[in-house]
Amino acid sequence: MVKSLEHMLLLRLCVTVASQICVVLFANQSVRELSTSVENHGHVILADPSPILFYPISSTEIRCLVDVPGQKLPSIGNGEMAKHLKTMVAPQVPPEIHDAFVNAVDKGNIRTMPNRSMPADPQPTPGALLMGDAFNMRHPLTGGGMTVALSDIVVLRNLLKPLQDFHDAAALSRYLESFYTLRKPVASTINTLAGALYKVFSSSPDQARKEMRQACFDYLSLGGVFSNGPVALLSGLNPRPLSLVLHFFAVAIFGVGRLLAPFPSPKRIWIGARLISGASSIIFPIIKAEGVRQMFFPATVPAVYRAPPVD
Repeated sequence: MVKSLEHMLLLRLCVTVASQICVVLFANQSVRELSTSVENHGHVILADPSPILFYPISSTEIRCLVDVPGQKLPSIGNGEMAKHLKTMVAPQVPPEIHDAFVNAVDKGNIRTMPNRSMPADPQPTPGALLMGDAFNMRHPLTGGGMTVALSDIVVLRNLLKPLQDFHDAAALSRYLESFYTLRKPVASTINTLAGALYKVFSSSPDQARKEMRQACFDYLSLGGVFSNGPVALLSGLNPRPLSLVLHFFAVAIFGVGRLLAPFPSPKRIWIGARLISGASSIIFPIIKAEGVRQMFFPATVPAVYRAPPVD
């Protein structure tokens, strides 16, 4: 459903670069006949070199996430950032929101904030415990930071609930080491999916990567379990890393099947083999960084079974 809107638009552009700096642009302006293809839904633009996101955060606000790969952030002060957004990004923005995008860039107040992908590295310290983005960050493509942070809070609440005495910091720290494993199902699923989707959706001159990118989009477009499953993983409703791996390689196999139909050729077989190899090279390093044992076999980690300290 496409609906014309007349309201104040707050367009927020988050620009991430390889040096892990996030730039946020805020601009208020009146927009007439702003249309989106599906009301109350986010939109992923498979742009070059990396995906662009548009998603509503209120009835009058739309946020835009733009990723800018590179080692150096375009300068805000001399207008390089605005020029980049208008010349490289704006032409790939849907026409329904193009003018609003450009006007927001022209009128906006640009700020920077740190942003990085940071696998969890537990450092148990008596009297302190890190959680959320302070402890573990992932690419913002999937917006999973808040989900992981709230999940961390629930895990910690359940661990602290039976305690009556918090004076023995050393004993409490040993007990809370289980937190780092108990949080893994949700955190590692969302972290892995965020990193994998970013790499899959980023453009590449490699034909196998192009096929994987299109296969992922078409797989989600099938609907039913093919979209509900990944969405449940993204939202944290299905915190099962194994389900994530199965869906990821189902996409790869789906892509290979598309390549080989209706008649395979040596070239298509070779691209299909590289597609599977590329998929493996994307997801396995992320899983290794997350920790295979904690991710898939948390019950084998002794810290999970530690009893609360006795008063």
